[in-house]
Amino acid sequence: MIDLDPGPEVAELRERVAAFVQATVIPAEQRDHSEHGLDESLRAELQDAARVAGLFAPHVSVSLGGLGLDTRGQAAVFEEAGYSVLGPQALNCAAPDEGNMHLLSVIATEQQRARYLVPLAAGAVRSCFAMTEPAPGAGSDPAMLATTATKVDGGWSISGRKWFITGAEGAAFAICMARTGESIRAGRGATMFLVDADNPGMRVDRV
Repeated sequence: MIDLDPGPEVAELRERVAAFVQATVIPAEQRDHSEHGLDESLRAELQDAARVAGLFAPHVSVSLGGLGLDTRGQAAVFEEAGYSVLGPQALNCAAPDEGNMHLLSVIATEQQRARYLVPLAAGAVRSCFAMTEPAPGAGSDPAMLATTATKVDGGWSISGRKWFITGAEGAAFAICMARTGESIRAGRGATMFLVDADNPGMRVDRV
């Protein structure tokens, strides 16, 4: 049987997160939001408060300024953060950034970690994950990607359209999925690329 008890230290941390959300995060929900998404100044304010409270980036390694919790600890803390729609943003564990941090920490090169993971973990930038495509593209099935990536001198040329990409507007970079082979059999050929948002070939439109 798997022991799901995260231990007394995480239990205490979970209580602190709950109190922080109640006292600091939920009151911020009452502020006027005239645009879609979270205002960046409010996001920075809440993250600063989380740092002061010792609650920032519970999923990030200690070496990158986080709390270094394991999966059980993360689940307990994320649940409490989720009592407010702004809670995960305050702790810098909101999607898609949290998943992208995990992905980068596992498979990125040291150079890629320094360029993308370090500022993302610090809350200095946001990111997005670009897989979903409009018809007749893949939808959310990576085995049916219509976006292609072709090897060229100096890198890759990516051609395609994505939509319903959470956090695309204002993101510093995207992890973009594209097809690198002539065909995809059993899901093969789907490759993830790090794409800077200021790349002249990348355009974000509202649909």
